[in-house]
Amino acid sequence: MFKKGDLVLLIDSKGKRYLITLKEKGSFSFHKGKIEFREILGKREGETIVSSKGEKLLIFKPTLEEYILKMKRGAQIIYPKDIAQILTIGDIFPGAKVFEAGTGSGALTISLLRQVGKKGRVVSYEKRKEFLDQAKENITKFQNLRKEEWGKLILRERDIEKGITEKDFDRAILDLPEPWKVLKEMEKILKPGGILVCYLPTVLQIFNLIEEIEKNFGKVFYLMGIYEFLQRKWKKSGLSLRPEDRMVAHTGFIILIRKLKSSCKRNKKRF
Repeated sequence: MFKKGDLVLLIDSKGKRYLITLKEKGSFSFHKGKIEFREILGKREGETIVSSKGEKLLIFKPTLEEYILKMKRGAQIIYPKDIAQILTIGDIFPGAKVFEAGTGSGALTISLLRQVGKKGRVVSYEKRKEFLDQAKENITKFQNLRKEEWGKLILRERDIEKGITEKDFDRAILDLPEPWKVLKEMEKILKPGGILVCYLPTVLQIFNLIEEIEKNFGKVFYLMGIYEFLQRKWKKSGLSLRPEDRMVAHTGFIILIRKLKSSCKRNKKRF
């Protein structure tokens, strides 16, 4: 049953979604009327409530995707479609020790914590305090909602270019504008065979990253692949099915890199 402090996802008759936090008193107002919080308290997921203007809404607890898209943001988030691929392509496994640089609003951090499980660990660096504070709030809210056993989280307000205090990571994920500047740090902290994932919005950034690897880190890193993922939803209209009018196209590129033993020969292969 829904109680004070819970996050509630409201879905109206046209499928529009609203995310609210329940309070003991108060209400939520939108263009189709007002809903008193007391009308939701004590109800269960999947029930229907009615606004002051007669609009019927379904109530659910938000999924991770819905939470990420509706949560407060300090920095731009990595979208769920890309997070799903990072977890899979980056082979984030239960018990893994994962380094993240660029915590941002915490969308990827939440996903990593769930994926590594209670025996795993996530260490996340963010140099901007306002982003880190927002990420902490977002992470705490979702964890309180789901009551799941997550991995251990260490958040640090620190610029990665000034060095990393931890080491021996299985995986590292960089959401930074210039990841080529910290390849030396990645060499130090990743285990041989470890995976480095870089998330970049532009082709020029990819080019600069690959150039730096080929020029100075050919004996350290092996470029596995460059990926871009597009997402298109479909909808039912009468007796037909067709794509929705808008789709989530380019949001960023995912670059997959593996750590070598230092004795390996330089790799100049491009993908």
